[in-house]
Amino acid sequence: MARRYLTTMLLLLVSAGFSMSAAAATVEEEFAEAENTFKFQDYPAAAKMLETLLYPKIRVQDINQQLKAREYLAACHFWLGNKARMEEEFTALLTQAPLHELDPFFYPGELISQFQTLKLRLIELHILDPEKARAEAKPECTVTVEEVQKRSKLPMLVPFGVGQFVNGKNTKGALFLTGELVFLGLNIGAWAGAESLRGDDGFYSAADAVTAKKLRIVQYVSLGAFVGLAIWGIADAFKDFVPEKRNLKVIPCPTGQSRSGAPDGIGICFHWRR
Repeated sequence: MARRYLTTMLLLLVSAGFSMSAAAATVEEEFAEAENTFKFQDYPAAAKMLETLLYPKIRVQDINQQLKAREYLAACHFWLGNKARMEEEFTALLTQAPLHELDPFFYPGELISQFQTLKLRLIELHILDPEKARAEAKPECTVTVEEVQKRSKLPMLVPFGVGQFVNGKNTKGALFLTGELVFLGLNIGAWAGAESLRGDDGFYSAADAVTAKKLRIVQYVSLGAFVGLAIWGIADAFKDFVPEKRNLKVIPCPTGQSRSGAPDGIGICFHWRR
C-alpha cells in the first residue's frame, strides 16, 4: 500500500513538473509569436496576443520580455490610433524602467516624440525620477585595475624610423624614413649606373671610367650616410623607448562578488606587445 502511494505521488510530481515546463514553454512561444506578428506589422493581431501576455495577470516572467511586450503593445496602439492606450502602456513601461529608450532606427520620429513628451510630463509630475534610477543603476562596488603593457625592444632595432613610429614619435619617424630611403636610393642608383657603363668585356672605356669613378664615390658616400642615419635612428629609438606603459581603469566588481560593503580593490593586468 505504502509503495503504491509513493509511486502515485512520484507520478503526480513528475506530471506537475512536465506541466509547468510546458506552460513556461508556451509563454515563451506566445511571446515569440506575438513579436513576429508585430514585426510583420499585423498590429491588431499583435495587440491581442500581447494583451493576453500582460493582462489580467502578467504571464511573462522575463523582465526584458516584459519591457519589450509593453513597448510593442504601446507601438501597436500608436499605429491603431488609440493614443490613450498607448500612453497607458508607455507609462507602465517607464514606471518599471525609467531609463528605457526607443530605438530610432525601428520606430518613426512621431512615435518617439510622443514617447519623450510623455516621459517629460511624468518627470514633471514627479512620477519618474531618472536621476535616482541612474544612481541605482551604478555599481556599488568598483575595482581599480592597473593595466601594464610590456613592450618589446625588437622594433627599436629596425631602421627606416620603425622605432620612432612605435614610440609615437611620428615626425621623427617620417624624417628617418625619408632620409634613409633617399640615401639607399642614391646608393642603388649609383651602383646601377656604374655597372651599366661596363663594356661587353666587363671593363670601362677611357671615356666612361671617369664617370664610373664619380658614381662609385656617390655609391659609397650614400651607403655610409644610409648606415650612419640608420644607426642614429636606432640609437634615438632606444633613447625614447619606454619598457612598459601603465594605465588605471575603474571597473565594476566581478560578477558573483558581493557588492554590499565591499571595499575597492586594485588589480594589475599585464599585456605583452611585440
